[in-house]
Amino acid sequence: MTRRTGLEARTGRLVLSSGLGVTLVLALLHLWQPLPVERLRAVIFDSYQRAAPHSTDPTTPVALVLIDEAALAAHGQWPWSRLLLADLTHRLADLGAVAVGFDILFPEPDRFAPDALARLGLVADPSLVPDPDLAFAAAMARLPVVLAVAGAPGGRAPGLPAPALPAGVAHTGQHPGAALLRFAALVQPVAPLHAQAAGLGLISTAPGPDGVTRSLPMVASVDEVLVPALVAELLRVAQGVGGHVLRTSEGSGMVSGGRVQAVAMRTGAAEIPLQGDGQMRLKPGGDALSRALSVADVLAAAPDDSALSEHLTGRIVLVGAGASGLMDMAVTSLGQTVPGVSLHADALGQIIAGDFLTRPDWAPGLELAVILLAGGMLSLVMRRNHARAGLVVGLGLLAGLIGGSVWAYFARGLMLDPGLPALSVIAVYVPGLTLGHVATERARRAVEARFADFLPPDLIARIAADPERALTPGGAERDLSVIFVDMRNFTGVTEKMAPTEVVDLVNGFLTSVTEALVSEGATIDKFMGDAVMAFWNAPIEVPDHALRAVAGIRAVERAVQQGNARLADAGVPPLGIGIGVNTGRSFVGLMGSRSRLNYTCIGDSVTLAARLEGLTRLYGVTNCVGPGALAQGLPAGMMTIELDRVAVKGRREAVPVFTVQDVAASGIGDFAETLERARRAYLACDWDRAEAAFRALVGVETRICDTSVLAESYLGRISAYRQSPPPRDWDGVFRAVQKR
Repeated sequence: MTRRTGLEARTGRLVLSSGLGVTLVLALLHLWQPLPVERLRAVIFDSYQRAAPHSTDPTTPVALVLIDEAALAAHGQWPWSRLLLADLTHRLADLGAVAVGFDILFPEPDRFAPDALARLGLVADPSLVPDPDLAFAAAMARLPVVLAVAGAPGGRAPGLPAPALPAGVAHTGQHPGAALLRFAALVQPVAPLHAQAAGLGLISTAPGPDGVTRSLPMVASVDEVLVPALVAELLRVAQGVGGHVLRTSEGSGMVSGGRVQAVAMRTGAAEIPLQGDGQMRLKPGGDALSRALSVADVLAAAPDDSALSEHLTGRIVLVGAGASGLMDMAVTSLGQTVPGVSLHADALGQIIAGDFLTRPDWAPGLELAVILLAGGMLSLVMRRNHARAGLVVGLGLLAGLIGGSVWAYFARGLMLDPGLPALSVIAVYVPGLTLGHVATERARRAVEARFADFLPPDLIARIAADPERALTPGGAERDLSVIFVDMRNFTGVTEKMAPTEVVDLVNGFLTSVTEALVSEGATIDKFMGDAVMAFWNAPIEVPDHALRAVAGIRAVERAVQQGNARLADAGVPPLGIGIGVNTGRSFVGLMGSRSRLNYTCIGDSVTLAARLEGLTRLYGVTNCVGPGALAQGLPAGMMTIELDRVAVKGRREAVPVFTVQDVAASGIGDFAETLERARRAYLACDWDRAEAAFRALVGVETRICDTSVLAESYLGRISAYRQSPPPRDWDGVFRAVQKR
């Protein structure tokens, strides 16, 4: 290599120090995130959306009904009497709407209420005038209606001293309120409407500093109460589920700088990825607005109007202001000024379609690494005075950064910001080009070889992540592994507790069990008091679902052991559990009435899993497992012990019942050997040897089973068989007559 002159060497050092300095400054800006950096990111992603506006499938079951200029011309100035809104609700019910959400606040009694008219001297006898609020509430009884609430800096609706919600938002880990949109109080509907509403949802938004609404809050904190959005509540009542579950960074095992942030919210079968502040990123497109109906058309239509029925039957309907004079307008990232209710319709369509924009929690770290890597690499190239190579590398980096960001956005729905990484390339190259000198071809080739050594793996392939699979549409029959987990000793543990302590205990139990199951890939079906039902292989297919379900037993048992250790420190008796697991053919999907749906599974194998959970009491063990769940083998360190052959209540066919235990559990060898010897004698109708063996089983010391309970179950049968022997073709099956 040609020896470099002192000037070239000094220039190279200056180029390197300049490039590294600029890179460091940009890295600090990325960590600090001042307003100009946030605005730059917003401009970039806004440009993506404007280049290819989002288009919603017209078959998505969402409809928009607007109080527009035509409606105001037909029915007078706003606000209307709620008698008119009652007529609208009746008409939507007649036309087949699944659920209706009003993006309208009703914090005060109707201005046409009988008492108000009497005070104005317009009526003599208020009792002869219909109450618009009561009429509206009566109409709401015909189908699920979600009413709007809004955050307020102070003050609450008359008669409603605190947030009172039909459905709550449970959360994993600590309360994430500090990261969420926060309000001091909640503006709620008047009492008659509040009492009849199937749900109450937040309509408050948080536009950016430039006045553009790019996200919609799915959950907010009002006086430390988690309040779901109007969209989330409409999803909930349409599916017929009881509440929402907010997953946080702490509850998900993620790292967020010591601050608990939102990650996702599950509402029935839908999981909504969220930003750290609990907002969902919008994909505005105007499709919902272009297909919107006027309230005037709906009220003027006949109940059997086929054209309107086609637009409304089987759909979730949003009703809101569409006239500009009503002042409920928002600016979108497309530069459009649209009715605020259309944003809720866009969000609802996105959720139902599973079409999300997400900024992953690892995106800031990746962008920081790219800034440092790109700036450092380009600085090293420019240090050798390779202006042409620097140009090629710089353009390649810019193409890769921008192209990768565009691809990730449109192909994967991932928001990866190329702004500062691209700026680092430009800011390093321009000073380097100004200060650098043209080097020889040999030096250029040497630098190119060195550059190749520094080239990282394919960034696009490394950051790409597969999207969450679509929810099973319309239901499906498939093999499922189902688990039931029930709390035991509840009465004994809680009999001296205050109600709030009981709630904390149940919530803590359900949280720990849920997290243990989710860690093994389970789908949480429902909570039934102090019990949990979950399953594997839906909506996302899990090839090893039976193995994961068996692993879930150990995960739940360990979670309960850890919880009992904490209870012991607090002087509280331990909780017990019963677990039933079975694998078999089931039907899974959205089930229920047209207006109330729940994503769940049904089938004989599901029923058997529930019966197996009940049998844990009979055999004195924490878990009972059906044979289908063992078809894929066992996790390392676990073994099975056959307890019995049982025909559970409601089934003629008998199945072997097993318990799955840790091979290292104390006394497990003696227990398994003694039980096997006792059952052999029992199945051979050798009652004397069987009785002696089961009595010996009582003396086996082990943590995995209450041997006295197990032995007593068999000894009772032996006593009965001594009095009335079984038939010659007896197969040893125990026929359970109770669900347990």
